[in-house]
Amino acid sequence: MQVQALLKKAAGLDIQMICPLHGPIWRENLGYFIHKYDLWSKYEPEDKAIMIVYGSMYGHTETAATKLAVMLADKGVRNIEMFDVSVTHVSYLVSESFRCSHIVLVAPTYNGGLYPPMETYLLDLQAHFFQGHTFAVVENGSWAPMSGNIIQKIFAEMKPNAILGNTLSIKSSLKEDQLQDLQNLADDLAENVK
Repeated sequence: MQVQALLKKAAGLDIQMICPLHGPIWRENLGYFIHKYDLWSKYEPEDKAIMIVYGSMYGHTETAATKLAVMLADKGVRNIEMFDVSVTHVSYLVSESFRCSHIVLVAPTYNGGLYPPMETYLLDLQAHFFQGHTFAVVENGSWAPMSGNIIQKIFAEMKPNAILGNTLSIKSSLKEDQLQDLQNLADDLAENVK
């Protein structure tokens, strides 16, 4: 709200420089940066894109995320980004989240909770009052998948964001009879991102 109020006040000014408290001083292409501030402060995605964020302990969750990306590509979706939450810094994940219109969370259950790097990422989004995007959730857990429920609780405090479909639940590894469920998710995402 503060950024939107400032942009309205500054709209009639001849701006020569942008000096943010945190970051570089901008002296050129100011219209580009003002446009970005406007988009970000309204939580509007920059691109119609699908971001797949996954965490994987044994490789099974990563396999499901990769299969989903391939299915999306087969459906004609070209703007797909994949990130391993275990090795990608959360600041990069947050900035990409603002850019992409659709975010798929593919997360394992860890000790009855959410995989810690995924939880860190989601809590950081929550701290930014993240909204206006579409999410889909794929959970994994050997005997008691819980990550989807925990993600839903975090989402309850991050409204308004749209949740596409129901949580797809995998037990340990993606089984042959679950490929159709994953394909259905890919179909829904491909249709929704148009």
